[in-house]
Amino acid sequence: MSARTAAGWMTLGVLLATGTATAQVPPTGPGARPPATTGTTTTPAPAPAPAPAPAAPGISEHTPPAWIAIQRGHRAFVARDFDTALAAYREAAMATPPLPIAHYFIGAAQRAKGQLDEAIESFRTVSRLAGDTDAALKAKGLFNIAMTYEMKSDLRSAREAWLEYKTWCTTHASIPGFPQVADERVAAIDAVQQLHQTFEAVRQRIADRERVAAEQAAAQP
Repeated sequence: MSARTAAGWMTLGVLLATGTATAQVPPTGPGARPPATTGTTTTPAPAPAPAPAPAAPGISEHTPPAWIAIQRGHRAFVARDFDTALAAYREAAMATPPLPIAHYFIGAAQRAKGQLDEAIESFRTVSRLAGDTDAALKAKGLFNIAMTYEMKSDLRSAREAWLEYKTWCTTHASIPGFPQVADERVAAIDAVQQLHQTFEAVRQRIADRERVAAEQAAAQP
C-alpha cells in the first residue's frame, strides 16, 4: 500500500469515527449508472417555517400605535378612500399626549371630502396645539386655513388668514415658511375685491337707469 493510499484510508477512518463523513456522490455523465438502492427509507427534513410578513414602510415593532394609524390613513388617502383615511386620522388624534399633526391630516381629509368648514376647524386645532412648541406645524395649519377660506370664496376671511400666516412666518424666521406667498395672495384678493366693487357700481348704475326708464314709461298716458 502506498503512502498516499494509507493517508486516504486514515482520513476516511477519522471522518467515519467523528460522524462527519458524507455520502458518496454518484457518478454522473454519459454511461454512468445510478447507485444501488437499499430498503432503508430517509425521513424528509421538516419544511422551514414561513418568514414573518414584512412590516409596512416606515413601521416597525417600536412604532407607536398613533403613527401606525396615520400610516394607514395615508394609504387610504392616496387611494382616495377619504372616509377610511379620516377614521384612521381620528384614531391617531385620540393619542395621549395629543398628537397635533393628526388634526392636520384630519383637516386634509375633510377638505378632500368637500367639508370645508370642518377642515378649517381642524386646521385651527392643529395651530392651537402646535403653538410655539412646533412653530413649523402651526405655520402649516395657518397656511391651510387661508387656502381653505379661498376655496370657500370667503375672500375677506382668507385675506385675514394670509396676513396672520405672514406675521407668524416673519416672527419665526427659522421655520420653512413662505411669507411671499401670503403677499401674493393678499394682492390677488385685493385685485378681485376691487373688480367686484367696480362691477357692483356698474350693476347699480344699470339698475338705476332701468328703474328710471320704468318710472317714466309708467308716467306716460
